[in-house]
Amino acid sequence: MTAQLLAAAGLAALALGLSACQSTQDKSAELEKEGAGTLIAEKGLEIKKRNPDVEVVFKALLGNAEGNAVVVAVHNDSDADLVDVPILIDVRDAKGKTVYSNDIPGIEPALASISFIPANGNAEWVDDQVFTTGKPKSVDVKVGAGGSTFRGEMPAIEVSQPHLEGDPVSGISATGTVVNRTGSDQGRLLLYVVARRGDEVVAAGRGAIEHLKPETKALKYTVFFIGDPSGAELKLTELPTLSGSEGGPG
Repeated sequence: MTAQLLAAAGLAALALGLSACQSTQDKSAELEKEGAGTLIAEKGLEIKKRNPDVEVVFKALLGNAEGNAVVVAVHNDSDADLVDVPILIDVRDAKGKTVYSNDIPGIEPALASISFIPANGNAEWVDDQVFTTGKPKSVDVKVGAGGSTFRGEMPAIEVSQPHLEGDPVSGISATGTVVNRTGSDQGRLLLYVVARRGDEVVAAGRGAIEHLKPETKALKYTVFFIGDPSGAELKLTELPTLSGSEGGPG
C-alpha cells in the first residue's frame, strides 16, 4: 500500500481513552475510524485560484520517529469570518520531488481545509498525517478561494489551556477539559496544539471530540504530538462545528 493510500486510511490524530501500548500514529488511525466527518470528493483537492484575502504568514515541517507534520499560520485580511477555506500542501524532498500532498481522493476535510479564520485575524492549522514516500525537506502551501463566510455567533464551548502529561510508552501529550455550555448538542470540536521554544515550532498535534452533549460535565481532551514539546510554550486553537455560514466564491 502506498504512503498516500495509507494517509487516506488513517487520517487524524484524535484522542480519548487510548491504550498505552499503541504508538501515536496507531492511536490516530484507530480514533479516526470512530468519526472523521464527510470526506473530500473522490477527485481530491484541487486549487485553481489562490484566496486573495488569506496570506500564509508561517509554515513549518516537523518530523520524528512517529511521523511528519505540517504547521501553517494564516492571516485573513477581509472583514468576514471565513469557514472551510481550502489549503493545499506539497511536501518535497531535497531534490524538489513531491513526497506527499494532501490532494488525496477521499481525504478527511480537516486535512484539506482551514475550518475557521476570524475576520482581520490569524489562525493556525495542523496536518499531522503527512505520510511521505521519501525524506521530507520543505513544504509549499497554497490557500484557495472558496469555503464560506460565517455570520453567526461562536458557540459557548469552554476549552481549558493544555498542559503536558508524560507516559513512558505513549510519550508526551497535551491534555485539558471541554465544557459545552450551549444547552444543545454540538458537533465535532477540532483541537490543534502548537509548541514553541522562542520563535521555533518544535512540536504540533491535533485531536477532536466528535460529539458534545448539552451538559456541563467536563470532558477530557488529549492531543498527541509530532516533535518534542518538552519545555515549550503551548498554543491551543479550538474549532467548533459552526452553523449559519454562507457560501463563498468557488
